[in-house]
Amino acid sequence: MTDIRLTLREWRLAREKTVEDMADACGVHANTYRAWERDPDCISVGNAKIIAKVLGLTVNDIFFE
Repeated sequence: MTDIRLTLREWRLAREKTVEDMADACGVHANTYRAWERDPDCISVGNAKIIAKVLGLTVNDIFFE
């Protein structure tokens, strides 16, 4: 059985959220959120919790893709 992992961008698109939606939820600029999608290791735990809640994920899904 294979374990398919989605990127943060793929999760966002699957949930029909825009970069702006996610940036607003986290209280950051859209460019900051885009940078997080490219490098999730840069996301603080606090923001990871917000992202996880908005996308229906766990923090582990974000950091351990």
